[in-house]
Amino acid sequence: MISTILLFTTVLSTVSGRLDTAGSAVQRFAQTIGGTARRRVLLPIGRALDRLLAPVDRAFEPVSNAYNRLLGPYFGAMTGLQFVLILVSLVALLTAGVWAPAVGPLVGGGLLRTLALASIWAIFAMSWDIQSGYTGYISFGHSVLSGAAGYTTALLIVHVDPELSIWITGPLSVLAALVVGLLVALPTLRLEGPYFSLITFVAVLLFYRLTTAYGWLGGIPGFGDPDVFTWDPVVRYYYMVIPMLLIALALTFMARSNLGMILVAIRENEAAVSAAGINPTKFKIWSFALSSIPMGIGGVLLVGFTGNVDPDTFVIVDNSIEMIAMAVIGGMSSILGPLGGAFFFEFLNHQIFHGFSTPVRYLFLWGLVLLVLVFARDGLFRMIWHRLGAVRGESE
Repeated sequence: MISTILLFTTVLSTVSGRLDTAGSAVQRFAQTIGGTARRRVLLPIGRALDRLLAPVDRAFEPVSNAYNRLLGPYFGAMTGLQFVLILVSLVALLTAGVWAPAVGPLVGGGLLRTLALASIWAIFAMSWDIQSGYTGYISFGHSVLSGAAGYTTALLIVHVDPELSIWITGPLSVLAALVVGLLVALPTLRLEGPYFSLITFVAVLLFYRLTTAYGWLGGIPGFGDPDVFTWDPVVRYYYMVIPMLLIALALTFMARSNLGMILVAIRENEAAVSAAGINPTKFKIWSFALSSIPMGIGGVLLVGFTGNVDPDTFVIVDNSIEMIAMAVIGGMSSILGPLGGAFFFEFLNHQIFHGFSTPVRYLFLWGLVLLVLVFARDGLFRMIWHRLGAVRGESE
């Protein structure tokens, strides 16, 4: 018996050593291929783009410099090209009600609906990012917060008064999301390591079972047609995109403030933050509260978008994972990165891959997330942002 164990250990050690050797060889080969591709393909393309884009950057430099003097300290400085990107994106979103219905048939139809839905998911992704991306405490249960807001809206309309105004149900629903967020944050954010993530994961599972177990919470089918803002696609789009833009502005301001700096410091070295006399737990709770409010707003908007409230739309853990995926694609701890990631994710899901079955669509999407994690860990949109800044000196 002992000799068998010794033999097995020897074989295992030998195989492990050979696998390590093979892994190192594969890694060296990948690095060689990557280096060659970078030198012979990416760098020449980058230099050509620099020559093409540099005049545009110089043309908009006076405008970006004026912006930097007035608003740069609050929302971040930009080069000319970065300013153009933000300006073009903003104009495109604000005028989508005009051009999207005409362009929609060229990309499968329903483009305005996709943009409206992407606006809601952008709120979710940015809200997740201000808590998890900035502090490094990864939440797998953020859909609990939007679910709390959605179910509060439905309960008020169904069980209290069907004629209640959005100006009453909305604030109460956001307050419910904030309360649930604090109930999750207070006992968990004192923990370190994976325990916080595990507890948020369990929280969303518990909330899901709660909504399916009791009839007064709608059960499995949920609440059908509690009310919507409007079925007009153009008006509905602006109901979604305007709050999204305001939330992006507010969260960017918060991320650039001293609070955002402390949250990043907690992610990088929590012990050093404590040694500096700052209570990390207090600021982690603040980050969760700050995240809960826009999550609640997004939950209210999702009720108005779908016209129903059910566990699979609002609570299921897949929603939390998709928020993370959008933040990863765009670039975590950047606010605008998750915003871009949400629009890219939803455009691929509902426009490019709309002809495929749901499993196939998500196979492509999760494959993309895997590729971004391996080859562009800072996210696609952060990579584009920094590349534009590097045309004539990078600006954060």
